[in-house]
Amino acid sequence: MLIINIGMPRSGTLWRYKLIRDLVIAGGGKDGLEIRNNYFLKPFIALPNADLNTLKFKRLFPASLPSFLGETYVLNTHAGPSNLAKKLIKQGRLKAIYGFRDPRDCILSMLEYSRRALPQYSNEFLSLKTLQDAINYMQQYIGIWNEWTKLEGIIAVKYEEMLENYHLSVETISNYLNLDLRHEDLDKILKTYLPQTKPEKGVKIHFQHGQANRFRELFNPEELEQINSTYRNILLRMGYDV
Repeated sequence: MLIINIGMPRSGTLWRYKLIRDLVIAGGGKDGLEIRNNYFLKPFIALPNADLNTLKFKRLFPASLPSFLGETYVLNTHAGPSNLAKKLIKQGRLKAIYGFRDPRDCILSMLEYSRRALPQYSNEFLSLKTLQDAINYMQQYIGIWNEWTKLEGIIAVKYEEMLENYHLSVETISNYLNLDLRHEDLDKILKTYLPQTKPEKGVKIHFQHGQANRFRELFNPEELEQINSTYRNILLRMGYDV
């Protein structure tokens, strides 16, 4: 079984990916990086987190082949669903977990990230100099949210709900993946990725703040209105207050 973790940028994608990866490994699956190496998939699955930068046929097809041989593993992406991905979901050969967050917090995080222009960071957000830049950039991921959440056979996980109801969210994910986990394995994983907890040495989950609704404190009223005027209907559809 191929499992794909999809995330809106700055929505805890890496945190969720590593949590799901460890759950799957504990349930008898394999690390996507192990699959990458064992099946000669380095041209298709990227480092450092078994990443697929697109789910188009040229990437997804070779990356999915080990699943047809009985392997179960997790890959990671921010991309929208392709025709092949939709087909595999309908056939029951692909499980997808889509994670999203209030776009206003995503925009805030992207702007904060763009100001930390250090060598160890990705340059993905470094071109975002203004609030309007970030609003424009976010538009494509609003479209991707819309595409994923219209599909049957996937689950959508809210970042804020994972923070507030962490154990329930993990249970929902485990049930969706039909994982049979030993209590001690599950307990260790839960503790490793528990929100607001400093991870053990060597475990990096990319939690910069791990808080919801920071945008309400850090954007001024004019900035909030600038975002809300663009995303008002989408925010309401996502279940967020405007």
